Amino acid sequence: MAPPHRRSRPKISLWTRFRIWLRRLESPLRIRSSIIRLSHHHNYPRLALLRLFIPFPSWFFPVPGPFSPRALIEDEKHGTGIIERQFGDITNLRAIPIWQMRDTQLRCIYRLYELHLANRYDMIGFETEYFFYRPEWKVRDIPDPADPDPIRYALLASIVEELHEAVNWRLSLGLRRNRKHVYREEDSDPFPPFTPEVLPGWTRHVPPIDRGLLRKSMPAEMLDAEGNLVLEEGGKDENFARRNIVTNTGWFYTI
Repeated sequence: MAPPHRRSRPKISLWTRFRIWLRRLESPLRIRSSIIRLSHHHNYPRLALLRLFIPFPSWFFPVPGPFSPRALIEDEKHGTGIIERQFGDITNLRAIPIWQMRDTQLRCIYRLYELHLANRYDMIGFETEYFFYRPEWKVRDIPDPADPDPIRYALLASIVEELHEAVNWRLSLGLRRNRKHVYREEDSDPFPPFTPEVLPGWTRHVPPIDRGLLRKSMPAEMLDAEGNLVLEEGGKDENFARRNIVTNTGWFYTI
């Protein structure tokens, strides 16, 4: 009986082999996956990616806005679309290496400020975790924004103080900023030791918001009987309360 006929393999040219290898190659910049992510919100994702490589006006992205507290509070009411523009594609952008390289600690703090004022607490946890897993971003190195708006400046200082506590809380549970977490074998085992992050010194010099200024600047329905700014009714957070702001901060403490 004659042996079965074996089908010969098609010959693949060196050029074709090179193209296959090139398609499988993944650089630290993850170009292909970045293009895919940008295609969700851009008609020309390759052009959008190219723009991310252009160091203008500087290598690090500037802080957008910054937006006034009242504009953020009334964003949904007036349909100004600030939060939609700022956060519509943020999940994809956080996963793009070149965008991460150009992002800054201060931009992250301003994003947390925007979410707080716009009552988008559901997104604060994602932004806090993004900061936590940027191990090169030490809390002590968050620069003083020296924001000229006293209301915004007080909010930013309170956010940094709360972020400092949230980062150390995660570290105390064994989470590590480089994702090499330390796990306990039993619930009764002690929590692992850790080196706590340090708060930047500038926050302690940021004063409370003047209640007279709040009455002039904020909608009346956002103030309580004492003239404090109420972002969340019944809020108990002490970092914010020291600056005449009433809110809670549970969304900083997600895992």
